[in-house]
Amino acid sequence: MTVYLTELNGKVYAREIQVRLTNRYRNCMSNADIQVKKISPKYILILILCVISLIVALLVTSPQKKPDLREIPPTQVTLQPIVQQNIEPIVRASGHLQPIRSSALHFELSGQVVARQVEPGTRVKRDEVLLSLHRGDQQDALAEAEAQLAQELNAIARDQRLLKLVSENRALQAREVARLDQLGQKSLASRSMRDNASQQLIQQQREEEQLRYSVDTSEARLELRRAAVRRAERNLARTRLTAPYAGVVNTIAVEVGDYVTPGQVALELVQLDQLDLIIDVNGAIAMMLRLHQQVEVDIDGEQRTGRIIALQISPDAQTFTHAVRIRLDGSGLHAGAQATASLRLKTLPNALVVPVSAILHHNSESFIFIAEAGTLRRVAVARGVRQGAQQVVSGDIEAGEMVVARDVAFLTDGQSVVYE
Repeated sequence: MTVYLTELNGKVYAREIQVRLTNRYRNCMSNADIQVKKISPKYILILILCVISLIVALLVTSPQKKPDLREIPPTQVTLQPIVQQNIEPIVRASGHLQPIRSSALHFELSGQVVARQVEPGTRVKRDEVLLSLHRGDQQDALAEAEAQLAQELNAIARDQRLLKLVSENRALQAREVARLDQLGQKSLASRSMRDNASQQLIQQQREEEQLRYSVDTSEARLELRRAAVRRAERNLARTRLTAPYAGVVNTIAVEVGDYVTPGQVALELVQLDQLDLIIDVNGAIAMMLRLHQQVEVDIDGEQRTGRIIALQISPDAQTFTHAVRIRLDGSGLHAGAQATASLRLKTLPNALVVPVSAILHHNSESFIFIAEAGTLRRVAVARGVRQGAQQVVSGDIEAGEMVVARDVAFLTDGQSVVYE
């Protein structure tokens, strides 16, 4: 290889070196291809089978480990004795204050509203007018009924006078017939006169009977007319919707000019001088309450005294709870406020008490675990009232027995335990 020192020759020299390197790389790649081609698929398959056989032989001949069995240590539990004591339970229940009355008022007849005498929030007295309907038709109906009553009164007075006259005339005619009878049957003329007199007597008797019937039934006809007048007066009064008791107008559902019907609610009236607190309790608590019992009620930190005015005996079919209604003085209070009642129940003498955390609930049943000689015995119990963190229970248990006080969810009957 010739080395040129000139710049031009230097470029030629570099090109010559590059050509030689490229040729050497090609030769190496050709040799590698030749070597790869020499390994056939048959040998590769044999190699894979050998590896698999080796792995299987290792698995078969490997020694089996025996499980290391260890005894589960006893569970450590906290025990407390079952206590027997007198309990004066106080149960707290919350609810919202409600008006003692809430009435949805409506008109008793159809008509057009012509006046709204009140607005929502207005305090009204008993019998105060709230809304008014157009009165024209009812006024006309009352005038018609009164006119018919006056007409009937005049007709009855007329019939009474006519009855008196007809009775007198009938008596005269009867005497005339009797006189003609005394004359005998001497001539045809006398017989003809007697027959005519008898016919007139019969006619007068018929008129007297009709007038007497009219007079005898006059009181019934008068009562019908008076009833029509009273009905018209009531309908006229019904054109004005009045307050059935003193209260506060809550809502008004109609406007002046609306046409209302008897089934349409026009106004809601509530009575707020007293308020009711309605709470729900279970059957055990309801059995220990009584009507007119005084109850302390907490309303936003203020203590009030109320009394039980209603106690539901049969529980609700869906919730199985009993509704209790407590009445309070409404001064300074408002409907809808949150309130909590403290229900003082009857004293339970010699009640058995365990911690609430000792109760295990399973399939609507309650259990406790009693520790005996390092093992647990599960006992079914019936729950009574709850007093704070203490639960009154009853069942096959006795005072002084040691019960697991907490963490009972994963305990089982007969389990070995150690005590703290």
